[in-house]
Amino acid sequence: MAGPNLQETFATGSDPVSGNNSDVMTVPTGTTTALLTITGLDASNTVKTQKRTAGGTFADQTTYNSNQTNTAVTVAAGEEWRIVGITQQAFKDIRYKFSCES
Repeated sequence: MAGPNLQETFATGSDPVSGNNSDVMTVPTGTTTALLTITGLDASNTVKTQKRTAGGTFADQTTYNSNQTNTAVTVAAGEEWRIVGITQQAFKDIRYKFSCES
């Protein structure tokens, strides 16, 4: 079952990659803000957040191409969020933490 926090790394080897999906973060009752921290981003290494409600289709939210530190994201109980890699160059790790705050 998906939890209220994500902390993972998109790692790559000698070939560039795109389309990595994180696990899914489910927002618990009483939570209105999630904090997002991402390192390893630049113009050639980008990710986006996506959310869905009630088992629907994931919809794009925000694209990031620079590092983020405890960036506040407005969320609502029951939403499911994930991080998707758009572009990632060879030998470049993208680390992220996405956590619900009450």
